[in-house]
Amino acid sequence: MTNLLNTILDFSLLEQGYSVGLDWLGHFARVIIEGVGIIGLGIIVFTIVLKAITLPFDIYQRVKMRKQTLIMRQMQPELEKLQKQYANDKNMYSQKMMELYKKNGYSMFGACLPMIISLVIIIVAFQGFRTYSSYANLNMYVHMSEAYNSALNSYIVEGLDYRLPVDGKENDDLTIAWDPQTPLVDAENGITYTMAEVNGTKIMQVTSDRADKFIYYNYSLEGKMRKEYKLDTEKLLAYDQKIVADKTPNEFVEEAVAAAKQSASENGGSLSESQEKDAREKACKDYAVKIGATAAREWYLESDSSFLWVKNVWYPDVSYEHPIKDYSGFKKSFGDMDVVLADDTEVELTAVFDETRYDNLVSELSEFTDAPNGYFILIILSIGFMVLSQILSMKSSKETNQYQTVDGSGARSQKMMLIIMPLIYGIFAFFYSAAFSIYMTMSSIISIIVMLLSNLIIGRIFKKKEEEALKEKYTRRLPWQTQGNNDKKDKKSKKK
Repeated sequence: MTNLLNTILDFSLLEQGYSVGLDWLGHFARVIIEGVGIIGLGIIVFTIVLKAITLPFDIYQRVKMRKQTLIMRQMQPELEKLQKQYANDKNMYSQKMMELYKKNGYSMFGACLPMIISLVIIIVAFQGFRTYSSYANLNMYVHMSEAYNSALNSYIVEGLDYRLPVDGKENDDLTIAWDPQTPLVDAENGITYTMAEVNGTKIMQVTSDRADKFIYYNYSLEGKMRKEYKLDTEKLLAYDQKIVADKTPNEFVEEAVAAAKQSASENGGSLSESQEKDAREKACKDYAVKIGATAAREWYLESDSSFLWVKNVWYPDVSYEHPIKDYSGFKKSFGDMDVVLADDTEVELTAVFDETRYDNLVSELSEFTDAPNGYFILIILSIGFMVLSQILSMKSSKETNQYQTVDGSGARSQKMMLIIMPLIYGIFAFFYSAAFSIYMTMSSIISIIVMLLSNLIIGRIFKKKEEEALKEKYTRRLPWQTQGNNDKKDKKSKKK
């Protein structure tokens, strides 16, 4: 094997092609959100679709509630009478009240069923939305990893994947006989294949004589093994092109070594030979990492993970969260999540994305690790529209609550919901992503619009019916009056 003692560094590319598994609901959310193309607008469209699904149940509920209100209005005098009669016996009052409800065809749960169905649909769909949120958040890092690897691939040897015969049989042209003494040279492409046995494993080393191929790799000839990449520092330093940072590799390394010497001098010391060697090797690796990290940064800046003032919609719209987190924050975001690899096997996220690789990936995004992800605007909007929605709902159902319980407990419960629901939404907004806050805000806006329109239309319909009922009630004629009018009409018709 080629001897590059003290000039070879282990080097890693990033895993790519892994993702969070999606159920059918997650795929449903993905089709809608990614189909729009802009994440924020996609979430808005997803909310509209979800609301459209639950709209028939919502309208049916409001019609049912209006009917129940009319029945309750007719029963009110009797309920007040029962309250006075059984003021000291709540159990008997409840029993008589239920009998009155049954007699008049009133059901306390009649208007609840559509609401329960709508709630179940929303909860199930929201679970799919949460799954997709995790998928999309992780997928952002996968795309950054692809950009990182793609930039480095330009400087990696592109060889063939040879293998040893299995059971002495040659399967195809890539089957090769074991011969560690004689390298296989591809003169046309400038590639050399050298066999060796390391720790009992027969491997192939693939190198190139091209000046720009300063990263080579090893792989197993006997079975599955991830390619192990190596950085040839001598070739890197000899490459006289400004790849990143507007510096050649040698200029970058010499500046880094000079800075290390200056730092040691300021602390009253100097770099030893081994320390200088370590500083030089670290700078070589840093330069190679910078090639990939710069490409990852460019992808991130052009990505659609931001929306309006929020820099990363998959994290909360708060100033103390950052669009790019450190590794501990990254792990916390996904917990002990398993991911699906390109070959459909499941492994822990940390097994494919360890701290070193993560730090390499985001090393050129340092300004985003301290920047505020948002400014609480979506949280304020989501809570504000929820409060407005609750107030309008309370006003529209004021009569229902008034007649539902004689002691006023229905109205008090509604007032409690005015406090509890926005509080719950606010807590969710602080702990979940800004994408969820967009969903909550848009959901409340749609609910307000639907509520106002349905109340207007349903109100007019029922008002007309009430007017017709009153007109019929107060213009009702006695039977002989009706017969007399009919006789007069008959006489007039005979004269004609």
